[in-house]
Amino acid sequence: MSKVFTGTTTNNVTELTLQEEGVGNIGTQTIVWDGTQGTIDQVIGDIPNNWKDGDDSLKQLQIGSSCTSIGSHAFYYCSGFTGALTIPNSVTSIKFQAFENCSGLTGSLTIPDSVTFIGYAAFQGCSGLNGSLTLPTNPNFTSIRNSAFRECTGLTGSLVIPDSVTTIEDFSFRNCGFTGSLTIPDSVISIGYAAFQGCINLTGSITIGNNVTNISGQAFGYCIGVNTLYTNADVASWIGIDGLTGTSSLTTIYVGPDAVGTYTSTFQQGSGMTVLPWNNYPNPIPN
Repeated sequence: MSKVFTGTTTNNVTELTLQEEGVGNIGTQTIVWDGTQGTIDQVIGDIPNNWKDGDDSLKQLQIGSSCTSIGSHAFYYCSGFTGALTIPNSVTSIKFQAFENCSGLTGSLTIPDSVTFIGYAAFQGCSGLNGSLTLPTNPNFTSIRNSAFRECTGLTGSLVIPDSVTTIEDFSFRNCGFTGSLTIPDSVISIGYAAFQGCINLTGSITIGNNVTNISGQAFGYCIGVNTLYTNADVASWIGIDGLTGTSSLTTIYVGPDAVGTYTSTFQQGSGMTVLPWNNYPNPIPN
């Protein structure tokens, strides 16, 4: 258990005082429980790297308000957790693989607006999450890292990408269960390899923001429910033509004024889909 002290110095002598929970604006501690012994460990302040790495005996987690950073591998493969995960708005950083394969967590996942950094694979394999995902709207949250929410198959509802995000890295949302249409905001410049691959419950349209210059292969592969694509990205921004492989319901691409001359009806490997001008660009519904 970590302890926090404050001190005052007089005549080069420092007197330290142990701070209790909630005293001196330090905030509450983070506590973990197992199924039989109750509280088995706690820490005040930031959660260390590897704190409970691989401990599948843990059943409950309460992140305290004294925590600003959740360390790398802090709860890696802690598959015994049950119930919802609440991240307090004191947290600014969730480091790599912090909750990877915490498969027993359920409910929705809200990342508070205080968070500016989510490391790669931070929530990968949290397949028990079965509600919506809310991402932070902090202007300093600019990147969705590699595999951050990969295989969160139970996440449902629409996905809103904040307009602070500039980069969606490889496999970020692969095989997630999001529903409805998807809009990539104008802030985004790059969409990584297989970023949304296998998001089979997406239906309706995908709208690509005006500033996207790089869309990697398989970015939307096997999003079988999507039927319409809106894009103003130059066709050269797609690496190869496999960014839409397996999008079996995709029949129509609306192309904005900057790129309409470069798209053809054979864009998806000769599938014969229809390419049309996006007449009321950038509004998502054509005239």
